[in-house]
Amino acid sequence: MRGSLAAMAEIFDQLIPLPELPARGVGAQMVGRTTAFLVDLPVDHGPGGWRLADASDHAARSARSFLRSDLDDLEEVLADQEATVKISLTGPLTLATGLHLRAGESILADSSALNDVTASLAEGISQLLAELRRRMPRVTWRMQFDEPAAPAVLSGSVPTQSGLYRHPAMEAATATRHWQTVIGGCGEIPVGLHCCGSSIPWEAAHKAGFTTMWCEITDAMSLDGAAQWVESGGQLGLGVVDTMQVDQVPPVDRLIDKVLWLARCIQVDPSLLTAGVLTPACGLAGWSRQAAAEVCRTVRRAGDLVDEQLNRAG
Repeated sequence: MRGSLAAMAEIFDQLIPLPELPARGVGAQMVGRTTAFLVDLPVDHGPGGWRLADASDHAARSARSFLRSDLDDLEEVLADQEATVKISLTGPLTLATGLHLRAGESILADSSALNDVTASLAEGISQLLAELRRRMPRVTWRMQFDEPAAPAVLSGSVPTQSGLYRHPAMEAATATRHWQTVIGGCGEIPVGLHCCGSSIPWEAAHKAGFTTMWCEITDAMSLDGAAQWVESGGQLGLGVVDTMQVDQVPPVDRLIDKVLWLARCIQVDPSLLTAGVLTPACGLAGWSRQAAAEVCRTVRRAGDLVDEQLNRAG
């Protein structure tokens, strides 16, 4: 982790993402990593995945150990520097599809359990941020909730445990309420939402209070939603690299062209996009170390140049 952190701090010096290294084991993967934030809700990991439990097992303790080790490394790498750091974790809707009740069904099937998990996550985030401020008082913190399953949850396309049925679609107001709960745990810091795919819940996210939408630029994205987002003062984290094309690093010009294409299509003042951040669309877990480092450097170079191009386009 320390080497990955140092690389991220060097490449993305204005906004350092705390790396996620899921290959270390289930405790470092998306859902497992987020269970380490839960307060007073033991979990374990069995054949069916993560579930609520009477006591934490080895996998749950490993998740907490990974988190603690990562934060210790972060403190050492920053060495009392001024910096802005972004921590990412699974949002409550996606967590609801990957964390299960004791009987095996996902907590998406039990609104009371989902409320408890969301409240526990919010409390865990609040406690963690308080600790981080004590340990690294010169760091400015940002939070990101990853919600790849949000479109499926909101559209009613998440299968039940048997696979024969689908969980009912969650109402947008319910999703907004859960997001507001975890945002509340973050206090006053800016909070972003990362949502893959084309069915991004722009309106619900805006009502919840997210300040940044991290999304992929694609032909299928909702241009009206993106336009309304930036016109209302929201920022965009622009996923300009298709990370499903493993180890394929695109040229800088192609990344800039993607942003200029979006600016033309949504028909807003290009200056509204200059506060955005260019990123890979999703994680780089399947990439080689060399290619992952190179694509990050490429994205950084494109980000340094894109504002100039947007100003020209305006």
